[in-house]
Amino acid sequence: MNTRVAIIGCGAVRVGKYPEKTEIELALEAIRQALNEAGIPKDRIGGLFTTPDLRGNIGLQTNQLCEYMRMTPKLMAEVCCGAIAGGLAVRQAMNEIRLGNIRTAVCYGAVREASIGWFKEFGSGEGSPMFEPSALQPYGSRGVIWAYALSARRYMEETGATEEHLAMASVRNRRNAVDNPLAAFRTSITVEDVLDSQVLCSPIKLLDSSASLDGAAAVVLASEEVAEDICKKPVYIASLGQYHDNSCFMPTDDADKSISSFVSTRRAAEEAFENAGIRPEEVDVAEIYAPFSSHELIIPEDIGWFEKGGMIRALERGETEVGGRIPINTDGGLLSRGHPWAVTPFYEMITVVKQLRGESGESQVPEARVGLVHCEGGMLNNGLVMILRGD
Repeated sequence: MNTRVAIIGCGAVRVGKYPEKTEIELALEAIRQALNEAGIPKDRIGGLFTTPDLRGNIGLQTNQLCEYMRMTPKLMAEVCCGAIAGGLAVRQAMNEIRLGNIRTAVCYGAVREASIGWFKEFGSGEGSPMFEPSALQPYGSRGVIWAYALSARRYMEETGATEEHLAMASVRNRRNAVDNPLAAFRTSITVEDVLDSQVLCSPIKLLDSSASLDGAAAVVLASEEVAEDICKKPVYIASLGQYHDNSCFMPTDDADKSISSFVSTRRAAEEAFENAGIRPEEVDVAEIYAPFSSHELIIPEDIGWFEKGGMIRALERGETEVGGRIPINTDGGLLSRGHPWAVTPFYEMITVVKQLRGESGESQVPEARVGLVHCEGGMLNNGLVMILRGD
């Protein structure tokens, strides 16, 4: 079937810390907001799709949520594939709607990474089973920042980018977050603040990094028929592109394989643009998945907006600011909005949906009609790119 699928409702809590609440309580708040905005009762929801909540409940959070809300969806699933899980949950829901199995769905994520200390054991010095056992595991600690630092340093060597350029991306994101009520960090910073912040893994510093926090967000999807019936400003999913490289963090198959440009991002973007019938320059606003400032430079180049190293001058000229050539992370991105990873793609979608509706206040991109959402897992080695259109 060729029916279009729209996002008709959004809901989210502010990214932060919620030690007094459960994941279910956060999820309920986000879902209720989304249903209210969509103007659709819970009894009309045909599918419920989520991402891991990190609490080890063997995938039964959706069952619990249905009990609390007294919902009876036809289809349910918990999707996990690293941090692109939110994008994949939406993809599964969209496919079920297009097949005619359901007409509506709620996709959501809810985690309390900070409150449960999910990252405490990272950096313990032990090898992580996430890494390839022969080449990487003996040398990599449980953290992942080392991989991003190596990538950043290589990019700097190849392009001439400096730590100041990385800092400029952090400052841009913080400036965008100031007016975002969902952002965790809304105090202005300067390039000097970033450069003077604690070095975590050179060249990455504290203010070059995203924070793992608590959060919950939800979107309501509907068939075109339902969307046109009940929604004044539906935003349609025009296309999706997805690609998985044969590595998880660092490539182990070829010593010449790049770590400053990522085939998964390039291939996913190419597929998304081809399926949508548009070129990169036709995108009006974008949310990209960059947990460290170096990837704020790399990803836009991989997507196709700039040549290799072109983001250096783009940052200097303000081309990725609101009002610039391609406004990026107008809500503050992972660096300032915060990064509860299993929820982050939903926050990205919500930002782009609001932009395409013209509801983004001080951060509104004039006449935004086409938006892009980028998700990743591993160190950008599995990727998903989604194109959204205002109708």
